[in-house]
Amino acid sequence: MQLLTALSLFVALSIMGGFLLAGLALPAVTVAGNAASGSAELFEELPQELAAVSLPQQSNIYDRTGKNLLATFYEQNRVVVPLEDISPWLQNAVVSIEDKRFWLHHGVDGEGLLRAAYVNLTSPDSPGASTLTQQLVKNTLLQKAILSEDEDAMDAATEVSLTRKIREWRLALALEENLDREYGVQCDPDNAKVDCGKEQVLEQYLNIAQFGANTYGAEAASQLYFSKSAKDLTAIEAATIAGVTQNPSKWDPIRYPENAKARRDTVLYQMYLQDFITEDQYDEYSTIPVEETLKVSNPKFSCVAAQDAPFFCDYVTKIIRRDDVFNQEGAELTGADLLSLGGLDVVTTLDLDKQRAANQALEAALPKDDPKGWAMALVSLDPGTGEILAMAQNRDFDPSEEGGEGTTAINYAVDYEWGGSSGFSPGSTFKPVVLTEWLKEGHSLMEKVDGKQQKYDPYSWQASCVDGPVTRDWWGPGNVEGAFAYQQTVLHASANSVNTAYANMANKLDLCSLRDTAEDLGFQRADDKEIEITPTMALGTQNASPLTMAQVAQVFANEGVRCDPIAILSVTDANGKQLAVPPQSCERVIDKEIADGVAYAMQDVIKEGTGTVAQLADGRPAAGKTGTAQNNTHLWFMGYTPNLVATVWLGNPDYDEEGQSITLNGTYYSYLYGSSISAPTWKAYMDVALQDMPVEGFDEPTDDILYGKPVPVPSIIGMTEDEARSTIDGAGFKLAEEGTKVFSSQYAPGTVIAQSPGAYYKTLPGSTISYSIATDQMPGWYTKWPQGWDPNVAPDDWWGTEWPPAEFESNPPAGWPLANDDEQDGNGNGNGGNNNGGGGRGGRG
Repeated sequence: MQLLTALSLFVALSIMGGFLLAGLALPAVTVAGNAASGSAELFEELPQELAAVSLPQQSNIYDRTGKNLLATFYEQNRVVVPLEDISPWLQNAVVSIEDKRFWLHHGVDGEGLLRAAYVNLTSPDSPGASTLTQQLVKNTLLQKAILSEDEDAMDAATEVSLTRKIREWRLALALEENLDREYGVQCDPDNAKVDCGKEQVLEQYLNIAQFGANTYGAEAASQLYFSKSAKDLTAIEAATIAGVTQNPSKWDPIRYPENAKARRDTVLYQMYLQDFITEDQYDEYSTIPVEETLKVSNPKFSCVAAQDAPFFCDYVTKIIRRDDVFNQEGAELTGADLLSLGGLDVVTTLDLDKQRAANQALEAALPKDDPKGWAMALVSLDPGTGEILAMAQNRDFDPSEEGGEGTTAINYAVDYEWGGSSGFSPGSTFKPVVLTEWLKEGHSLMEKVDGKQQKYDPYSWQASCVDGPVTRDWWGPGNVEGAFAYQQTVLHASANSVNTAYANMANKLDLCSLRDTAEDLGFQRADDKEIEITPTMALGTQNASPLTMAQVAQVFANEGVRCDPIAILSVTDANGKQLAVPPQSCERVIDKEIADGVAYAMQDVIKEGTGTVAQLADGRPAAGKTGTAQNNTHLWFMGYTPNLVATVWLGNPDYDEEGQSITLNGTYYSYLYGSSISAPTWKAYMDVALQDMPVEGFDEPTDDILYGKPVPVPSIIGMTEDEARSTIDGAGFKLAEEGTKVFSSQYAPGTVIAQSPGAYYKTLPGSTISYSIATDQMPGWYTKWPQGWDPNVAPDDWWGTEWPPAEFESNPPAGWPLANDDEQDGNGNGNGGNNNGGGGRGGRG
């Protein structure tokens, strides 16, 4: 009987398709029922493309708790789950409507094929006869072709031909035979887990089948239509999903609920006929509109759906796509494929509460629809780890760049390489970098520097790594309204952001060393170009991103240890395997004492300087620095506590627009500064973000950092004034503006013959060194003693060691009182002899 059935089928299908010879490829004895059992030798071995296919799955990006979903990525929205996590209702519904003899056949249903052939031959209808196993084979071959981008294989998997059908029959039989060998043929109805070949076929089918527009597998469909896991589906919900797969567009419950109801009721009826539900249940369920059962939960597809942190989400995706750790040579999936196909669970560093605080602070400061078109960005880090806790900007994320005003695809917080801009001039927020180099070179916070405006000779700049001058131009920056143009301590200059004082400080430093220190602190240009060694770098003229400036602050907050920013804590693949992630990288780049010194100065910025508007609630200690770029184009505040860092930027993101006579968020500003909007926004964020964090203070700076450490004064005896000035400046001291001229027959005119403090005497860096300069011109008193001068006191410019000199007895200056014999007395020589102290006074010159 089985042989007759198979032969009848063979003839019918050969007639239908016109492929009689092709039909010979199917052994007759394998088509019906149990005749196929134990006959695997009649079929080809299971091909590699069928055995090794990996189903594309959705990847999910979460916050640091791993519980709050930010966004989902997929080419096919799918979550592969085991059979025990799929409701028995759905299993039964799918079998009822797609392959009611599923548990009886071995991959190909002979009766179903004959029935379909008869209908095709006797009516205009063309029903299918594919078993679940055949559908699994077809979908698997198609999936493999799509993944390999093999167009020929895709055509072969979808062509309408008897040849394709015969191949599917052969593979379906071979697949079930292989799975029976692996899992067995006895299925335990009381065991939810797969324990036989048939259940493995059903599990694979329920994970590969399409149940909606770009929705694949039972779990994704259940989440989409009913916002629940597939294991929790009810009978009516299961019937809805099972009905979709025949035509995912036509039976779409969301778009076409009336169509979906008709199809669902058909499934319910088949379930009733096969005793999966009762007649009363069928009657009840079939009266319920589909809309009443749905609870649609569209997947948060792509970073556009990451409502709280779309730009941070975009940054994470770019790391996965580009970082070497996700793009290992020889890996099955790399970069972008991992994200869209690999079923990753990515746990990031994002603190959702802090992110929302950042969003609120920016929205209050400058709404996205502000007519001026300026933008803001905020980045917050954990100083001890470098973890990015918040990354926000006052724009909606629109990767298409077609959203209009208030939207952008550019992440203003990061460098160009990671989807950002080419950066913005950090202005005075770069000054802590200069201060760091200043302290590293042995200078102190209490050292005085010149704040007057002056133009610097191109040849006055030191740059040990550059041949020749670093510039050909004279440079003389000014201050706001000419303020603070006087001698002042570095501490005062830092608190009040005095440009002229910082230019004077930079003129005493090696600009190459300043560049090196900037790089050590994590400063880099947003356009990925080398830091340009130029005097203007001291005032923050080279564009950087807010993330970079946050990292610079992180080093100071972390007592000199730089931890590079990280955004990903862990990545797990679809099989639960932990993948490698970009490693945390922390290293000490400056001494703790220097970081403490910078923090001390930056606390004064907030206490009494340009950043007083940033003082935190309840007097919590904080350090920070305002920043105003040239012509008020970009406005910053970079600040931190020992346990939290944040940087805020404000400006026109498209070009350097002057922040003068400007209205933002309804407020008019004659001039915008870092203290105008950026600093208050920083405070608004920090006050909220720090609420549940302990209050921590900063360590006091050492005396050496505060006052300086005495160092030896170099000898300048015998040098010209220019040579002496260069030597003294290079050693961190200052040479007096003018030296005292002293007649000397031992030194060449114009050379230094005395200095104070003396050579190798230790004193604080920045101290002023006075000096005497040799001349061959005799002083005026030598040719004529001034009337009224005390002859017992040596003149200031006396060059000798004894006073009065012995030669005065025979050759005194004209007008020398003791030259008159009648004025001499017994005390004369004694007066002269008692003036060794006077000689000492002369030596002081």
